Amino acid sequence: MTHVENILTAVISTLRKLRMEHAMPLHAIVWGKWGTGKTVSAQKISKREPDVFYVKAPDGEITRGRLYRLIGFSLGCGARSTYEATMDLIKHHILYYNIKPIFLFDEAQRLLRKTHILNELKDLSEDEELSFSYLFLGDQTTPKLLASHDHSLFKRFAIKKELQPITQETISHLIKEYRIQADPTPIFHYAKERGWTTLDVAICLQAIRNQKVELTVEALEKIAKALGR
Repeated sequence: MTHVENILTAVISTLRKLRMEHAMPLHAIVWGKWGTGKTVSAQKISKREPDVFYVKAPDGEITRGRLYRLIGFSLGCGARSTYEATMDLIKHHILYYNIKPIFLFDEAQRLLRKTHILNELKDLSEDEELSFSYLFLGDQTTPKLLASHDHSLFKRFAIKKELQPITQETISHLIKEYRIQADPTPIFHYAKERGWTTLDVAICLQAIRNQKVELTVEALEKIAKALGR
């Protein structure tokens, strides 16, 4: 797994443990540069874990009804014509499947300044029939937003963590995934010096594989120049 997937998996595990220990839903927020691998990792985890559900926060305005529809479709129960009916559907779905959902809100920076949505999320987490927990996934603007926009939901963030753009662990994973033979250490140092993310490395490794050349720092440098990275 990539470093992002490992970190998100660990955060989710900690949220489950904290929720049991404190008998209340707690939340987390994790942020990093675009291309680090948040979305891909979150979607993989949500497909693997039965109590984890992925929601991409929409850009622009969002109403209570739209929020409930997003949650309903994420859970797999869908939505109804009114937000009250959708909430009844969600509650019946959760009761039937006996789950305590953890929602991964991708592009969370779009929500952090929307007080009315944060109010809704807080109320949903405090509803004993729901007890939602959230893992917010934001971009590099997230720390400034947290500092400039205060909300009581933020007090329930048990975990706040910044993701590294790339790690040697992820380099090793990508090299194996692309079936390339190479020492990940010099590749990692080169990628780190250039400020690359997981996506940057993946694009270059794909090009290396397509051209069927040996993966060296020199070859990577030529590929990066050709790709404008």
